[in-house]
Amino acid sequence: MEKPLVSVKTITYNHQEYIAQCIEGVMKQKTNFSFEYIIAEDCSTDHTLKIVKEYANKYPEIIKVISSDNNVGACENDHRSELACRGKYVALCEGDDYWTDPFKLQKQIDFLQANPDYGLVHSSFSCLTDKKILEDVCGSKMVPTGNILASLIKGNCIATGTVCVRNDLLKKIRIGEIIKKQNWGMGDYPLWIEIAALSKIGYISDVTSVYRVHFGSITHGLNWEGEYKFFMDRYRIKRYYAKKYKQENILPFIDEMYHRELLKYAIFLRDKKLRNNCISYFEKAKTLKDLPFLCFSKFSFLDSIFEFIYRSKKRFIASV
Repeated sequence: MEKPLVSVKTITYNHQEYIAQCIEGVMKQKTNFSFEYIIAEDCSTDHTLKIVKEYANKYPEIIKVISSDNNVGACENDHRSELACRGKYVALCEGDDYWTDPFKLQKQIDFLQANPDYGLVHSSFSCLTDKKILEDVCGSKMVPTGNILASLIKGNCIATGTVCVRNDLLKKIRIGEIIKKQNWGMGDYPLWIEIAALSKIGYISDVTSVYRVHFGSITHGLNWEGEYKFFMDRYRIKRYYAKKYKQENILPFIDEMYHRELLKYAIFLRDKKLRNNCISYFEKAKTLKDLPFLCFSKFSFLDSIFEFIYRSKKRFIASV
């Protein structure tokens, strides 16, 4: 069987409400090349697999379903979907996100074909929160392109559902092995950094996708213990790569951002050890911009004000 130029891959688990929209966005792509669609379904407890199989029966020459009788976990599910991709390029879309631009793949493949020194290209996107759309999230931002390793370690600017990457880089990096070894709870962000260490990163300003924000999830909810673990993983990744790729000059910036965000968890988790950590750091700070953080660290009677500001911000984001 002739290899397709592009493999699209989706990992999905308990996405029965969203998976049809995800698949439709892929199948509506208009391209002058062939592509395959790998859907890795991780033994969902709802009707996700049933919906996926219905689409596979409708498009048997394009869609390949990977599943099993047991749940293998997100990391292994992603790994087996990656192994199944035969294309020169791989595009990503998780099961609760969806593509909105029918020319997304064509635009990105045209870019990568014309720029062999670029290993990954991504785009702007919209956010769906509580059925309300925040359009063009990256529209007014200066998104870095080219050699962006240091910038990417400082902060992630890449949304998974917008990514198209060269498959040979995925095979070379083998991100699943790195994640298991480091025991990280996220895989996409380390992958972007590893790719940035090997190649340039491109950006297309068009909005091609919708990222669905679940405010009950670990990353977007008020599950403080879960959020704290995610937060710690993110900064472990930043420090790990700053040292691995000899970007130690950005460690002070990473430390500053870490302690500013740590204060939130110190307050909401009522954790004295975390609070003392923040006090120690901000007492040594030399800029006025850190004064409010020092005040919130030292004076617990201000906690209610801090919580009000934070929750109001959360409500505003959810209502946009």
